[in-house]
Parts: sequence; structure tokens; C-alpha cells
Amino acid sequence: MSSTRKDNCWSSLMWNIIPQDASGDLALTPMTSKLCNWSSVVCILMAVGTHLLYDYAETRPAVVNEDPWMPWCLQLTATLALGGLIFESCLAIAIWIMGLQSLYQKDLLFRRRLRLNRKMIFVFTFLTTIYHLMALDYQVVHRGWIAEYHGGHQIVYSFRYIEWVICAPIVLSCSGQLEHTSDGKPSNALIPSSMLTGIYCIISWQGLVVKDVLAARVLIGFAFVCYAVASVEQLAFAWYIKDKGRAGPLRAGLLTYLVIMIGIYGVVYLLPIPGWISATMENKFYCFGDASFKLGTSIMLLSTNDLANNEDLRRRAETEAEDLQRLITTASVPIFGIDAHGRINEWNMKAAQLTGLPEANILGLPLLSIIGSSSCSKAEEMIRRALAGEESSTLEASLDPSALAEAKGLKTKRAMLVMSAAPRKDKTGAVKGVTFVGCDLTEVAAFREAEERKVRFMAVVSHELRSPLHGIIGLMEHLCASEQAESKLRFLNLVKNCANRLLDLVVNIMEMASMVSKDPSGKAKRQQKLSRDPVELVRIVDEITMLVRNSTDKAGKPLIKKDVELINEVSELPIIEADAHKCTQVFYNIVTNACKFTKDGKIVISSRVDPDGKWVEVAVTDTGSGIAPASLERIFEPFEQEDNSNVRGYQGIGLGLAIAHEVVQRHGGHITVESELGVGTTFTVRLPAAMCEASLGSGDDEGSASFPASSTTPNPQDEVEASTADDVLPEVVPTAKPLLLSVDDDAVNQQVIQSALSDEYEVHEAMDGEQALDYLKNCHELPSAILLDIMMPGMSGHEVCRHVRQKMHIPPTKLPILMLSASNLSSSMIEALDSGSNGFVSKPFHKQVLRAHVRAAMNITKQIETEVESAWKADRKDFKSGSSDGDRGGSMRRRRV
Repeated sequence: MSSTRKDNCWSSLMWNIIPQDASGDLALTPMTSKLCNWSSVVCILMAVGTHLLYDYAETRPAVVNEDPWMPWCLQLTATLALGGLIFESCLAIAIWIMGLQSLYQKDLLFRRRLRLNRKMIFVFTFLTTIYHLMALDYQVVHRGWIAEYHGGHQIVYSFRYIEWVICAPIVLSCSGQLEHTSDGKPSNALIPSSMLTGIYCIISWQGLVVKDVLAARVLIGFAFVCYAVASVEQLAFAWYIKDKGRAGPLRAGLLTYLVIMIGIYGVVYLLPIPGWISATMENKFYCFGDASFKLGTSIMLLSTNDLANNEDLRRRAETEAEDLQRLITTASVPIFGIDAHGRINEWNMKAAQLTGLPEANILGLPLLSIIGSSSCSKAEEMIRRALAGEESSTLEASLDPSALAEAKGLKTKRAMLVMSAAPRKDKTGAVKGVTFVGCDLTEVAAFREAEERKVRFMAVVSHELRSPLHGIIGLMEHLCASEQAESKLRFLNLVKNCANRLLDLVVNIMEMASMVSKDPSGKAKRQQKLSRDPVELVRIVDEITMLVRNSTDKAGKPLIKKDVELINEVSELPIIEADAHKCTQVFYNIVTNACKFTKDGKIVISSRVDPDGKWVEVAVTDTGSGIAPASLERIFEPFEQEDNSNVRGYQGIGLGLAIAHEVVQRHGGHITVESELGVGTTFTVRLPAAMCEASLGSGDDEGSASFPASSTTPNPQDEVEASTADDVLPEVVPTAKPLLLSVDDDAVNQQVIQSALSDEYEVHEAMDGEQALDYLKNCHELPSAILLDIMMPGMSGHEVCRHVRQKMHIPPTKLPILMLSASNLSSSMIEALDSGSNGFVSKPFHKQVLRAHVRAAMNITKQIETEVESAWKADRKDFKSGSSDGDRGGSMRRRRV
């Protein structure tokens, strides 16, 4: 127990005196490495003591006086060393000229090769310098005193020992180089033994020239002990390195060769002392040994280092390939590949997860077999371009393995992807396949489908809700006009008001839904286009204030409370470019919102103009209840109100401000709100003087012009066509009342039209498009106009109108057609006019509005017929007066134009 404790104390003392890292970066033989460091310290102390206490042998002439071949040997070694220096220097110059120095510095693997090159340049420079000096007889030569003492003869070249002291540690340390650490610092396994090798060369020189037998024997003996200690660490590293890659055995062999060569040097060092070999033989051996030792070491170091680098590069490439394959396999996006024949040879986990097809069931199958039929041709073209090495754009396609699932009994899923393709090349650069990287759009596709369904649903809702409301409101107006009893009239007005409130709700919801639709990223996907009108905001605000002052709320009470004053301070605003209808909607919503929440005080509408004329501002300030700070962020959201409780004191569903906010943003402006509870609220609308292109939207509507809710303008492309013998129109026979044909599948709507028009017109009914066409084919007189509903079972209104214009060849000037629809989108108006109608009337409508449209369409028809008849009479008159055919034809063409 006591002995173990003493050993631990001694070991602890050793570790504290010499730090652990002194054993080299590998610490293969820690105790031997520590002995190397201790031996180096002892060698230095012995060298200093010998130099201070003893004398050295006298110098003598060079060996050239004894052997004329010696200068040639020295010159040969100097020349060989110069050749090695030139080789290493050319390598360094090539690296510099090719601009590879920065690359060698950045890559730790090549940085080690660069350090080796610099070390060997220094070794060969020092070696060739020393031997050239020796060959030119610029040297210091000592007599071997210990050899003379023992009867031998020895010549000691001091310059050679200096070269050994400097170069031997460098060469050995080159053999012990390791990979750089992660922070870029060099690492080495043989620093202790390399340093010791250079230091014991000092005492080995002193042992030959010191003039004291005991000191000489001690110095020489300890030098060989140091050689043995250093050799243990060097051979241990050789044993370690032999299994490190393909270059390991070569590096281990090189280090073993160095250890053996140093041992042979030691034997040759001792042989002249007893006179067993001559002094000239010893020095000739050193000449050839130094040359072969340094050159051979350099060549072997270069080859082993390059092999080691290649091995490291191979391992690095394999590791990176494994990492890349692991990344592909576990990537969060689908990645798959095909060979040159289009068969799948790679299928990662995400692709298997999305489709439900594991890798084992899909490998070897053609990729096109699971591509959706709608995208198959595009996918084939993408593969062709990728195999040809050409760039290809992304492709949105579906992976549908349903057919494969049925054959193999698997449960699969359909996936929608955006795919990009890149050619896969082999080491010769030939394309051997294609790699596909996809982005999962399955959820996006589901969102698109839901969005399309929502649009279709809103269109149906628009028709199915507005059409009954049209019937209710129309019938109630008819009943109210004919009812005399006050009690019944009051209830009828209540019903009509409720219907109007419901209509207002439907219109607001449709307005908000059709104004903008967004995709999952929040970007506008489809918008109604805004018209570009010259807008006078002063006039709009004047009309709104006049309207509000004379309006009532849904309870029949005045919109402006008794103690509230509405003040219009807007004046001298420039005309701006905007959508006049939308601007009216914005300011009407804001002003009525202020009226709703202001019980006393005043509502002030003011304005401000940019000095540079880039924008105008209109502010609506009230002294109402104000808005809580927490509610300011959400008042512009659809269906949001400050008070969402079940007992809130104000009506509405929270769409007015949302519509205003959206419209202002669409114009390129912005709307802000400032409010304080109990004090009031200020809404500020800033609009640009000119609309930017982005303000026009990117929706389904064609063109930039807006269409009003109804139009009686005939299609400019229609021409007055003369009847042919094969296509004779029915003759128009005057009746007591003009004849109208109403085409609608809803009996209530038919009754509304009858109530609105029967006192001025004779209204015939057709319940669908087929009945309408049969009526026109079999009637004895064409109706004066047709009222045609758009959404009907069987043939739609658009199809009926096209059939009348294109197949029956009845032009708009002969038979006006007015389209009726519950939709008020401009796209519906455009399609109605493009199909050949004379106008568009949005339901529900007031009966006076409908009468005005019918009269306008019939008046235009009569005017055109009158002009045609006048032109025909004028032509007949010209013909009778003898005008030429050419003139008559020109006259007719001029009048028709």
C-alpha cells in the first residue's frame, strides 16, 4: 500500500515537471517521450559543462591532403543536395504560379503538403551550403583525440555535425506529421525524439574532440543511450502508422529506415576510434550517406505524403458521398432518381411517405408510369432535356401510383409536386441518369381545389340567395303599391325592409369575397379589376353628406342622431385617377360608421393635399364612443367589430371597414385610424393622384374598363344584316302592347317581371332556354325584346343568346336581349355582352330601373330601323334619278357607316 502510494507520488511529480503534451500529439509512449525530453535537458547540460570544463583537440588540415578523391565526394554530395533543392523549389514555384497557394492554405490536407515542401527546401539549402563550403575547403576540421588515445585515426568535420544538428530533427519531424487539428494548427507525433536526435549529435561531436578520456566515454555512451530512447518513440509511431491507409506501410518503412540509418551512422562513428576503418573511409561514407539519406528521405516523404493525401481524399470523398446519400434519404423533401432508361433507381423516405410506396416496391419501375396523365408529356420532355444536359424549368405534376397499388396490394396516396430535374454524371462526365427534387404541393393543391369550390359556391349562393330576394322585394313592392289598408301596409313594409337588409348582407359578403382571394402564402390570387375614372372627391363627399342627412337606419330612424352635426369641410381637391364607384363606397362606409357610433357632438369631414400633388387625404373625425387600443388592430378584418358580445348595441356584421380598407389598398393608398375611448375617432384615407399598374389587379376580368350594373349599348361588332331567301325573319306585326319574352326557370321571378311590366307590355314566358328557342322559331311575330336569365338548367342564358345571334342570325338591332343575373361581377357583364346581348341588369332590381332598360333597348332598335329605312328610301330616290351603281353603292355604304 505504501509502495503504491510512493509510485503514484513519483509519477505525479514526473507529470508536473514535464507536461503531458510534451509526449507528442498522439502520446503513444508517454514515458518514453518524457525520457526523450529529460534526455534532451541532460544532453544540453552535459554539452555546456564539457565546453566550460574541458579543452578540445587542435584543428588540422582538411582530408584533401590525405585523399585527393575527397573533394570530389564532397562536391558530389553538394551537387545532389542542390538537385534536391531545385526540385523542391520548382514545386513551390509551380504552386505559386498556378495560384494554388491559397487553396493549399485553406485545405488542411494540402497545407500539410505545403509545410513538407518548405521544410525540405530549408534542409536542402542548408545541406548544399555546408557541403559546398566543405568542398571549397572553407571548414573547420578537428583531430579525433579519443581515436588517437586508442591508437586509431579520425578526422572530425565540424560543419557536418552542425548540419546533422539542424537537419536531422527536421527530417524526422517530417516523418511524424499528422493531420492538422480542427482549428488549423499542425500536429506531430515525433517532436520529443526529433529534438533529442539533433541535441545528442552535439555531445557525440564533443565526445570525439574533448581532451579527456572519461568525459569522452561518458558523452559517447550517453549519446547512444539517447539514440536508443529516441528510437523507441520513433519505432512505436512506425508500428502505429503502418495500419493507417494505403500509405501507412510506406510511412512506417520510411521511419524504420531512418532509425536504421542513424544506427549505421553510429556504428561508422565508432569504427575509426580503434582503427578498424580509415578516416577517409568514414568521411566518404558520410558523404554518400548524407546525400542518399536526405534525397531518399525527400523522395519517400513526397511519395508517402501524396499517397496519404490521395487516401485521405478518397476517404473524404467516401464520407461526403455517404453523408450526401444520408441527406438525400432523410431529406424533408421528396428526392428520387432515374437511370438513362427512365427507370427509378433512387427513392428517398419522403417520397415513400408522400406516395405510400416503399423503396423496395418502386425501384426499377418507369417513372412515367406513376406520373399523372395530364403531366406525362411534359415530364417526358423534362427527362429528355435533362439527359441531354440541357436546363429545364420546373414542372408541376402529380405522382399517382394507384395502378401500381392495385397490382401489388399496397395502400398508396396521390401526391402533387413541383419538380426540378438535374442530370447525374459519372466520373467521365457522361450523363447516366436524372435526379429529381420535389416540393410537396399536396396541401396547396387541396387549397386550390377548396378555393375553386369556394368560388363556385359563392356564385351559386349569389344566384340562389339574390334570386329569391329579387322575387320577395319585387312582389312586396307590387303589394305595397296596391294595398290601401294602413295596418297591412305597415307589415308589408316591414317584410320589404327585412328583405332589403338581407339583400344588403348578401351583397356585402359577395363584395368582400369577390374583391380579393388569397393563397396560403397570403398573396392576392384573384382580384376584380378597378376602373380608371377621373374622380372628384369633393363632389363624392357632397353627395354622401346629402345622402346621409336624408337617410334612415334599418330601424327606420334618422341615420344622424338628433344631437349630432355633420360638417363637410372638404374643398379644392384635385381630380385624381381612381374607381369612382369604389371610392364612393369607401367614404360612405366610413361616414355611416361614424354616424352609427356618435350619439352627440359632431362629425367633421376634412381634407389635405400633398404639396407635390402626389396624394390627397380625406379625414373623418367624430366625437363618438371611441375604439379600445386592443381593437384597433382588428377593426379592418372581415366580420370583426369592437363589440363582439351577444348584447352589442349596434347592428351590422363588420364588413364595411374591411371593404374600405381593401379598396384603399387596391388603389395604392392606405387608411389609418386614431382613437381614444370616450373622446372620438379619426379615420384618414390617403389616395394616390394616379393609380399604379399593380392597382388594376390580376383577376379574371378582361380589360381595364369597368361596366355599370346595366347597359343597353349594342355590341359594336354586330352589323345590320339583310335577310336571305333561305333565312327569312318573321314579319313584325304591330300590337296594342309591345311583346316581351321573359326567359327564367323561377316562377317567382316570372311573376316579378309580370308585375313590373304587364301594365305597359305583353309578357310571354319561357321556363328554360329550349322553350325560348322553340318560341322564336314558331312565333308569327318577334318579341320587341327578350329578358333572359343567365343561370338556368340545360342551356344557360349565354348559350341561348349565342344561338339566337349566330345560328338564327337575328342581330341585336332586330331583337334586343337583356341579360338578367343575380351576379354583379364585371366578368359576368363582359361575358353577357360578348355573347351578343344588348345590356345587363343585376337582380334584384327596382321595376322602374327594369322599365328604363327595356325602353332604352327598344328605342335604340327603332332608331336604327328608322335610319336604315331613310337610307333605303334615299338610295331608291338616287336610283330613280339615274345615279350610277357605283355611286349608289358608295352612298349605301356611307349611310350604313
